[in-house]
Amino acid sequence: MIIGIVLVVFAFNLAVPISQLASTVTRSTLGIAMASVLLSFLMMITRRKAIPQVIGFLAMENGLFFAATSATYGMPMVVELGIALDVLVGMLILGVFFFQIREQFDSLDLKHLEKLKEGE
Repeated sequence: MIIGIVLVVFAFNLAVPISQLASTVTRSTLGIAMASVLLSFLMMITRRKAIPQVIGFLAMENGLFFAATSATYGMPMVVELGIALDVLVGMLILGVFFFQIREQFDSLDLKHLEKLKEGE
């Protein structure tokens, strides 16, 4: 928890000189975006299981997207790349889940599940 607080303070202090040069309304959002990226990176480092690491990766990607859109007036290509990366990671998670289901039940066939339902 203390490391997370230190990272947030570091991110805001790092963003102060950059945000002073900006003339947009969203000057203070750069510190929030950098703090989000650093906290999600910390989550990816400290967690051992795959699901929290994937959640940390998605949070990092969203923080980078937030930083890119707050630093400029809008980036349609960044939006498309962010959506494509989210879909890619979602498919990766589904692949891991299907692999685990197949390992546990020896099949992904729905007939086996129907037999369980009829057997009640």
